[in-house]
Amino acid sequence: MSTLVRTETLVEMVERTLRAQGDKIALKIPKHDGSGYDQISFADLQRRSDQFAATLKKRGLRKDEKFAIIGKPRTDWAVAFLGILKAGGVAMPLDASWQAPEIQRVLRNMDAVGVVVADAPHYEMVKDQEPLQHIATMDRLPGVPTVSDWLSDEPFEYVPPDPDDVVVMLCTSGTTGNSKGVMLSHANIVSNAESALSRLDFTSQDVVLAIPPWYHVFGMIVLIACLRAGAQLIYTDDYKNLPKYMTENRVSILVGVPKLFHAMYEKLEHMIQENRLARFLWRYAPTLLGARIKKRLVGGNQLKYFLSGGAPLDTKVMRNLRRLGIGMIEGYGLTETSPALTFSTPFNDKIGSVGPAIPGVEIRIDDPNEEGIGEIVARGPNIMKGYYKNPEATRKVIDPDGWFHTGDLGYLDEDGWLYIKGRKKNVIVLEGGKNVYPEEVEFELKQIPLIEEIMIKGGKRKGVEVIKAFVYPKPELLQKHSPEELKKMIWEAIKEKSKDLAQYKRVHSQQDLIILDKPFEKSSKLDIKRYLYDEA
Repeated sequence: MSTLVRTETLVEMVERTLRAQGDKIALKIPKHDGSGYDQISFADLQRRSDQFAATLKKRGLRKDEKFAIIGKPRTDWAVAFLGILKAGGVAMPLDASWQAPEIQRVLRNMDAVGVVVADAPHYEMVKDQEPLQHIATMDRLPGVPTVSDWLSDEPFEYVPPDPDDVVVMLCTSGTTGNSKGVMLSHANIVSNAESALSRLDFTSQDVVLAIPPWYHVFGMIVLIACLRAGAQLIYTDDYKNLPKYMTENRVSILVGVPKLFHAMYEKLEHMIQENRLARFLWRYAPTLLGARIKKRLVGGNQLKYFLSGGAPLDTKVMRNLRRLGIGMIEGYGLTETSPALTFSTPFNDKIGSVGPAIPGVEIRIDDPNEEGIGEIVARGPNIMKGYYKNPEATRKVIDPDGWFHTGDLGYLDEDGWLYIKGRKKNVIVLEGGKNVYPEEVEFELKQIPLIEEIMIKGGKRKGVEVIKAFVYPKPELLQKHSPEELKKMIWEAIKEKSKDLAQYKRVHSQQDLIILDKPFEKSSKLDIKRYLYDEA
């Protein structure tokens, strides 16, 4: 088995860069009132996280105790995160969008002893929660200490733990709503950050703008990778002002989820169609057109690539962005794998692949069918230590040989590049024995302009397994048309678009089209809660 041997802790890995980069700005988060940025230098992040750690130690935080952080990214979030690690605690970032019952249940089940919350609504959720011993806020609230109040002037010395000790616990909230605490060690995250950086080429010269929040594993590893590489990281969830932030900060790498890149490409496509010169350049000199677009997008020629993760990217988007000379990398991973398993490269010709395994990671396909499609399993130093207080669930996904069973389906090509086909539990097995991967059908049909969201699922009609489509139309159409009219319009569009699919992958009857009048219920990872949707 190929492994990367690392002896550093996560804190030691990051601290070297914090010291080396000094007064350079490390993190920038646009303020919601438009008054500039909440920002912090590498040196200040080091100093303030030391001070926060000193306070936690003084308050009696013991090694391996869990300390939650609830809120959207800001500089105090990063100070608290690093401070918890330096004090020997386990940082437990929680999704800021979770409601009070879920947050309270997770804090209780995961044995959290402290929490840093962003604001008054989050404080109300936790203020009476037992057995919390430490509560601080990022916003100033009457009678509650802030992160700034917990910056001690007493000397602090970091005592490195064993790299195999748990350092971060992330709580998955799956489509069934059952949270599990994923235990990640220093060695897990350090190995993954180093391996990912060997593929991604973040440098201290880069300015990275990222959409994924730090309480999701994708956003967290981008934060850690930027701190390790000395790159400046800008976080925003303000899609509307994204072009402004990209231009004024001269961004070189944009990190996002497919929804962002699909929306960007739609605007780009519209712009090309509306402009005669752009149409000419698209046809005869696409890279020249791309150079103009990049310059307008980021205020210069420094853009290296877009990085997409978290869900599958439309192959059309990838193909056409690369045609313009805009690099597009797609990655694949899970919370349990710290998270990255693969990354592609900016301009490869394997459209639709998430790339080969990153260094130190092994990937194989279990029980492949005649098409080579089977469950993706992985092994390496990045595989989690297990689920907190849940050895049975851990044994279900990590076998005795250390292979993690992802629950995802895919195949490897002759060069070892991975292609994802969907979730194992979502596969529809038709009467003739054919397997239909819902995600594949969804990719095609969601391109229909009438459709806002779509979910493909197996169901019964006259006792036979069939393919059903659950569709939430564009909201404006719900106002203009009756349900009957909408169903007819969408059915005609589905029939036309289905010509791009094999016969057995199609929705064959209008009876199997279900129109919804509100968006799908989703998990915190924005996965549709498929179990909620059955026949109608």
